[in-house]
Amino acid sequence: MTVATKSFDELEAMLADPDVPDSAIRPYLVADPDTSRPFDPVIVPDPAQVSMRPLDEVRARGLGFLDWANRWSRWRRRRRFERRFSAGDPAPVLVSEGDSWFQFPLLLDDTIDRLEPHYLIWSLDAAGDTLADMTGRDREYVRPLVDATIGPRVRGLLFSAGGNDILGSDPGTGDGMPVLEKLVRPREPGKPPAAHLDEAALEKRLAAIEAGYRQVLETVAEVRPGVFVVGHVYAYEIPAFTGDPRDPTWTRHGRWLREPLARRGFEDPAEQRAIVRALIDRLHGRLARLMGGNCPGGAYRHGWLVNCRDLLDRVEEWADEIHPTGSAGRGLARVAERFDAVIREALAASPVG
Repeated sequence: MTVATKSFDELEAMLADPDVPDSAIRPYLVADPDTSRPFDPVIVPDPAQVSMRPLDEVRARGLGFLDWANRWSRWRRRRRFERRFSAGDPAPVLVSEGDSWFQFPLLLDDTIDRLEPHYLIWSLDAAGDTLADMTGRDREYVRPLVDATIGPRVRGLLFSAGGNDILGSDPGTGDGMPVLEKLVRPREPGKPPAAHLDEAALEKRLAAIEAGYRQVLETVAEVRPGVFVVGHVYAYEIPAFTGDPRDPTWTRHGRWLREPLARRGFEDPAEQRAIVRALIDRLHGRLARLMGGNCPGGAYRHGWLVNCRDLLDRVEEWADEIHPTGSAGRGLARVAERFDAVIREALAASPVG
């Protein structure tokens, strides 16, 4: 289908109208694979479909062009929330804070997009956010909880974090080396793949993730007692392989899982998948001991865990190595369905409302 070329102002006018669906805006966008990072796809206007004057470029870049799609996605969600809230929509109010599984800006129908028709969701999500971003000094998720108008109606916080902290580049070193590469020792023939995990490095990462989740759980309990927290564990991701049918536009396929593992000597796709599974299992074990709402022995009764580990076992359900598919393949639709089941269970158990 041919789409008419638009000016940058016309594109932003479409974005500024919450009634214009993301699907109508997608033909005018393109991903930038050179600047995209794990859990942080960079989405920009397609120069073949959007005409930009020099002043448009200056204005967009001055506002933070690399975060342009994130900001518009958040703004559009906020306007939809405010309109429904003001109209007295009785749907449960939730706050969401997360990475690109919660906000894959505009190009994929992500988890929150799928949940939004059933709930009123105050979205603070941003592709690329790390756990440190979400739990640092700003702690954006606290604001709606203490807001005099929204706070009393909030039933739960949806939380998606930890992926960037294991697969992203380490912000503390500035060396650009993927964290995944630092968590795996060089391959030794005859040794099981999972036995190559660097236990000291992995323990440090998992301890930091656990501490971040504990902070969120304790902060929510303090500022808005009775509100539940729903976190999740990612599905077993599938590293790129020879003949892989996936062809994401936002990254060089294989750069996030296959290539870091290959640099450690793991060329066999089965061995690569075994390492990824081991890492996700370890993350699950760490979070399960916190989320007592539906995990036996969990430390926090208001914590609930969505276990996505075994959810997506077909490559057709993955848009790339770490993101499930949007509309085609139903990857993120299945993730949202599993979230919805846990949210409904938490709502039934929650004394709020």
